[in-house]
Amino acid sequence: MSEQLELLTESPSQWTTVSLLTPEIQKKEIKPFVILALKELEGNPDSRTSSLMNTDKFSAVREVVRHFARLRSATKEPWGQEDVRTFLEGLRFAPDCVKEFTSLLCTDKMYENIPTHLRVKPGLVSLQWKIDISLSQSSISSEHPTPERTRTLMHRDTHIILILHLTDGHTHTYRLSCEKFHELRFTVASALKNMIVLERRKCMRRD
Repeated sequence: MSEQLELLTESPSQWTTVSLLTPEIQKKEIKPFVILALKELEGNPDSRTSSLMNTDKFSAVREVVRHFARLRSATKEPWGQEDVRTFLEGLRFAPDCVKEFTSLLCTDKMYENIPTHLRVKPGLVSLQWKIDISLSQSSISSEHPTPERTRTLMHRDTHIILILHLTDGHTHTYRLSCEKFHELRFTVASALKNMIVLERRKCMRRD
């Protein structure tokens, strides 16, 4: 799976409702719905939106447009047509709709006026870490310490190197002590636990 497709499909549960509506959408509806969705997202809603007969189908298309707009603003990279087609097919759009929608979503001009409130910070593509004992080995070599002192130096001077690869193509490297590394692990684990608890509450569930 490519990085773009992985990014597009990272939250499959959010598309459950949309995939129930997409088989009913016709090709001739795709472009008008996309135009209306873009106007609405740009803060200039078209008066025709309020009089739509097929509001559910429009909402499904708007959800897809919003998803692509948010991610496009984060990655700054053009969408690959094959990845877009695969994503739309997974949402159960008809083949002719997939072709029409793919053509529109892969047009860079569509994202020129992405509003500020849709822009998101870059996401995390991958994280690598490694243990750096060079400083502790240097300290031990220079001191010739006792076994107890050796353990102290190893604990004090051993560091963890974190390498983060982001969706915008940037790479960030951080050097952490063992204490800070374990503090980071605890913080992340606590945040994930809290997110799971929130997701289980009724108020956070989609109807």
